[in-house]
Amino acid sequence: MSPRSAELLTRAREGAASARTLVDAGHAAAAISTAYYAMLYAARAALSERDRTARSHAGTWALFREEFVLRGEFDENLAQAAQRAQARREASDYAAERFEMAEAQELVATAERFIGAVEGLTA
Repeated sequence: MSPRSAELLTRAREGAASARTLVDAGHAAAAISTAYYAMLYAARAALSERDRTARSHAGTWALFREEFVLRGEFDENLAQAAQRAQARREASDYAAERFEMAEAQELVATAERFIGAVEGLTA
């Protein structure tokens, strides 16, 4: 694994761990935002391994889909769940929306699964 990919994957793992801590502390909105970013970093790590980068969140998800999902290397449902989390993150960060703990727990679990699947791609 390249140093840049390893750095991004470490950031993803740390983000997921932080999101889990936030859920355990009862901070649903912050956990949702942090979990989303963990998935974004994991996606960027996978793309980095193929010398692909994007300048935006949407660009990252489009490239990830093209590079991994459409080639059958990554579960489409998991990739879609990660991409859908962007809207929840935006609601958390920009609209100060309140979230139920169950939703935050589910999103953190999705982030953990997503990162694990990316680790399988880069192994």
